[in-house]
Amino acid sequence: MDFEHHEERKLFSRFRYLAHLILLKGFILFVRITPYRAAAAAGRFFGLIVWACVPLHRRIAAVQIRFALGPENEKGISRRAFMNQGGLYVDMVKYAYMDDRSLSRKVTVEGGEHFEAALASGRGIMIVTGHMNWEVLGHLPRLIGLEICVMADTIKNRAVQAVSEELRSRCRITVLPPRGGMVKRLTDELLEGRIIGMVIDQRGKRENRLFCDVFGMPAPTNPAPAFIALKGDALVLPVYAIRKDGRYTFRFERPLDARSFGDDFRTITKLCDSWKSEAVRSLSQTMHSWLCSVIRENPDQWFWLHCRWVRRSDMAKIVRTGMDFKKFVVAQAEDYLQINNVLYEDHGKEVSSV
Repeated sequence: MDFEHHEERKLFSRFRYLAHLILLKGFILFVRITPYRAAAAAGRFFGLIVWACVPLHRRIAAVQIRFALGPENEKGISRRAFMNQGGLYVDMVKYAYMDDRSLSRKVTVEGGEHFEAALASGRGIMIVTGHMNWEVLGHLPRLIGLEICVMADTIKNRAVQAVSEELRSRCRITVLPPRGGMVKRLTDELLEGRIIGMVIDQRGKRENRLFCDVFGMPAPTNPAPAFIALKGDALVLPVYAIRKDGRYTFRFERPLDARSFGDDFRTITKLCDSWKSEAVRSLSQTMHSWLCSVIRENPDQWFWLHCRWVRRSDMAKIVRTGMDFKKFVVAQAEDYLQINNVLYEDHGKEVSSV
C-alpha cells in the first residue's frame, strides 16, 4: 500500500508539473504572438482581476501601503500596483524575445556617467536594486554589453523554475543558485574586478538580526549585500527601472564607496554575525534609505505583495485578525534582538527609537 501510495504521489506530481508547464508555455506563446498594446492591456486587466478577486493579497498590500505611505494612498496605489505587476509579466516575456536593437529602442538609460566612472575605477561593482520592475531590469547586461553575475532563489514550483531559467538566460546574466559558499564566491567576483547584482529588499533569516528603518518601521534585512560589498571592496551602484507608456527608463545613481563605511567587518567571518558590524548596518541602511526615496516617487511600481516587514504567515494573521501592524513589527524587532531578555546595546537602541 505504501508503494502504491508513493507511485500515485509521483504520478500526481508529474501531472501537476506538466499542467503548470503547459499553462506557462501557453501564456508565453500568447504574449509573443499578441501585439504589444493588446498584450499589455490584457496583463494589466488580469492584475486588476486578481486585485478584485483575491482579498487576502489585496489586504496584505493595502496594510503595508497604509503604514508606509499613509491611509490616503492605500486603495489607489494598491490597485495600480496589481495592474502594473500584471503588465510586468507581459513585459518580462516581450523583452526577453526582443533583439538587442529593439530593446535599445524601448529602454532609456540615464546616469550612464555614474556607471562609466565606477567601471573606470577598476574595482568590483555591486549593482543594487529592489523589487521594482526587476525582471525587466535584468536585461541591463544586453544594454551595457558586460556580464553581470547574480544570485537567484530556487523556486519550489519546478515548472515556474524551468520557465524562469529560460527567460533569465535571454537576459545574458550569470545566475548562481543560493548554495553554500555564496558569500565567498560573490566576494571573490568583486575582488577580481567583476560586476555582480543584488536585490536588497529581502528579509533574510531571523538569526541575522539586522534591521533597517524602512518607511519608519524596523524591517528584518538580509545583511548579505552590505557584507559582500564591504568584504569585496566594492563600489555600490544603485539602479532602478521605471515603466511609462510601455517604455522603461533604467537610472543609475551615484555610487557608494564601501570603503567609506569603515572596516570593523574584517574580524567577522560568518554572515549571521555581520549585524555586529557598524559598517554593515550603516551601508545596509544607506541602501534602503535610497530605495525608500525611489519608491516614494513611484509607489505603484514597487512589489507591495512582497511581505517586507514580516513573514507571509504572520502577515496573513495580521490582516485576518485586525492586529496593529506597526506594533507587531516593532515588537518583532525587539524580540529578535534579545538575548537573555537584554537588547543588544547599540542595535537595540536604533530599533527601539523607530
